[in-house]
Amino acid sequence: MIKIGIVGTGGMAHAHAEAYSKIKGVKVTACCDICPDRRQSFAEKWRIPRTYSDYRQMLEKEGLNGISNVTIDSAHAVVSLAAIARNIPVLCEKPLATTLTDARKMAEAARRKKVIAMVNFSYRNSCGLQAAASLIHKGTIGRILHVEASYLQSWLSTKIWGDWRTSPALLWRLSQKHGSAGVLGDIGCHIYDMTTFLCGDISQIFCTLKTFDKGVPENRLGDYTLDANDSLVANVVFKNGAIGTIHSSRWATGHANSLRVRVYGDRGAVEVDLDRGYDSYKVCLANRCVKGTPWNLVKCKPTPTNYQRFIRAIKTGTPDPSNFENGLKVQAYLHCSLKSDSTKTPVRVTF
Repeated sequence: MIKIGIVGTGGMAHAHAEAYSKIKGVKVTACCDICPDRRQSFAEKWRIPRTYSDYRQMLEKEGLNGISNVTIDSAHAVVSLAAIARNIPVLCEKPLATTLTDARKMAEAARRKKVIAMVNFSYRNSCGLQAAASLIHKGTIGRILHVEASYLQSWLSTKIWGDWRTSPALLWRLSQKHGSAGVLGDIGCHIYDMTTFLCGDISQIFCTLKTFDKGVPENRLGDYTLDANDSLVANVVFKNGAIGTIHSSRWATGHANSLRVRVYGDRGAVEVDLDRGYDSYKVCLANRCVKGTPWNLVKCKPTPTNYQRFIRAIKTGTPDPSNFENGLKVQAYLHCSLKSDSTKTPVRVTF
């Protein structure tokens, strides 16, 4: 039996608990949260036998085979490092940390201790994305030349997820004081991960971030100062020589939660559009473009989820590609995006 503990029992923790409940031979045996009512309600819902208010006690007492770190972003580092120090594998929510320094410490600790450590970039659960990445990496579309990627939401311009003016669950995402790194930290990390999973590492970023006026007096609502960025546009250069644009916004009316990446090579092109479905991608091969542009929709077989790959990694001791090293790279992209915006210049990416 693989025994899992969950640290942090808010909204996303339910997705972790549900996923583990579907994996044979896995049981969530403990959970931890500083809020008594929340952790008790969570434990009752998922039939978790033991609860804790201190994650360190849980790590010491439970004999866990792994943990899900579903804490707030600023706690990712301290909780993950405590687990790694005890040789306990970690599946950490995104982004890996709030600073590049912390992300580097986390990746170095996992490497030094040889502990399984993964980041839950949830869109890697798409079998369409996994299959498209495999196709590109095999060289089917040739040398990558041009990339276009976007992650668009509309909850600032519409009430698709409720009214952000009265919802703390949305308001905190607009306030740096409340831990938000804006659209860059919240969903920019996803589109950076998705794009580089398909196309390889980024070597240079020229990014513009923008916080737009929301028609609120003094840009404040109660204790919330609405100063986190709303939109990003990044011109990037990949290590393989390709160039591309990556952009994201919360003002994209008509898009509830839309992720799309188009990759153009010298022998063809691939498009992954998660609005179309998680189980497909489109491909267009240059040698078949005699007349028109024949894009073919490819349906894909299911692939293991992040949770299934985490359990597999625990059992086999084999690191997964969505590991802390990859999380460190994505953290570097966020760091360099902020630096580029502040200096108004392109920034070379270093880890």
